[in-house]
Amino acid sequence: MKFLTTQAVSELDLINQALINEGLHPLSDQSEVLLLGEGAWHFAFLLEKEQLVLRLPKKIAYEKEIPFHRNELTTEYAATKAFYAHANRAKEGVCPEYFTFSVQEELTYTLESYLGKSSEIGDLSTNESFHYGVEIGDFFLALETMESPYKGIGYLKGDENGKLKGELDMNQKEFMSEETKEYGEVLTRLLASGYEFDKERVEAVGRKLISARSLEGERITFTNQDTSPENLIFSERGFKMIDPYPLLSPGVSLAANHVFNYTYLFPLFYNTIRYQKGHYQQSLLQLKANATGFVKAYSAHSRKKEIDLHIEVYLKLLTMTHDHHQLINAKTLSREQMIRYGTREQIEERFFHFLKNLAQYSVESPSVCY
Repeated sequence: MKFLTTQAVSELDLINQALINEGLHPLSDQSEVLLLGEGAWHFAFLLEKEQLVLRLPKKIAYEKEIPFHRNELTTEYAATKAFYAHANRAKEGVCPEYFTFSVQEELTYTLESYLGKSSEIGDLSTNESFHYGVEIGDFFLALETMESPYKGIGYLKGDENGKLKGELDMNQKEFMSEETKEYGEVLTRLLASGYEFDKERVEAVGRKLISARSLEGERITFTNQDTSPENLIFSERGFKMIDPYPLLSPGVSLAANHVFNYTYLFPLFYNTIRYQKGHYQQSLLQLKANATGFVKAYSAHSRKKEIDLHIEVYLKLLTMTHDHHQLINAKTLSREQMIRYGTREQIEERFFHFLKNLAQYSVESPSVCY
């Protein structure tokens, strides 16, 4: 394993340095630590005696060397710590209660509470997956009732005093108005492409849904963009959330992100290097059930919520379709793009699936049915 460190030391030595740094007893043997998994950016180790998870950043990610950026890592980990605390106020125990980190060239790590083992989503029954979706939908709805602890919109960054804030300095209405205009431009570019699809219907549905997008009443929410199954723990004690990608956003937009991913993205990205470990092609019914449960809870018997969510899911689908069109027509694909999206042939095949989904998308929001 290659870690982001300037030291030429063993894995155990690096782990022990982190433990000593946190006032914990060092390990005497490698058998006292278990490799939980390898994400895109970190290795995760379980310290079984302490019931803590230690994450060490990788030196190589997406097949390229990662330079050490103190400010970026500090902001990322500070945002994670802030989200964990915020999320636990919305739903007690949903995220690790304990979280600390250190960022140095010699040794960078995070240390957090271990929340237990998770069932794979493909091993769940559809009923179990549905109920986990209900829990997640309830949680996202709870986040929207809470005041955002930070100013701004977007991913978090540190200001001149090191305090967190959104990367964009604008109000909610200004942001959503500008974003809605961009969605209209994305639709126009897609319709101007040389590909054959039911452009008349796609335009009619798209223009109607974009114009119906709610610009009023949405509050900026401190929420999480990454609710992929690999970052959720499905246990007898309910769902838990780890390794988030926090940001400040209209809440319905990130709720739609979850529904879009479980309905459209994961089922079609199963053959990419990035997602192949999830075996999502074998979990289609569970993914669908999770999304359905989420919508049921999040809409909370509110027709307006259901309509707003339906529109935002469409906008995610439109954007992803456009992104695939751009990739197909790019002169070259970077290695990172190929890891995330697949080969040009896979991207094109997925693009046509998305076009079909766009053409079939309903103007009216069906009741808890995506």
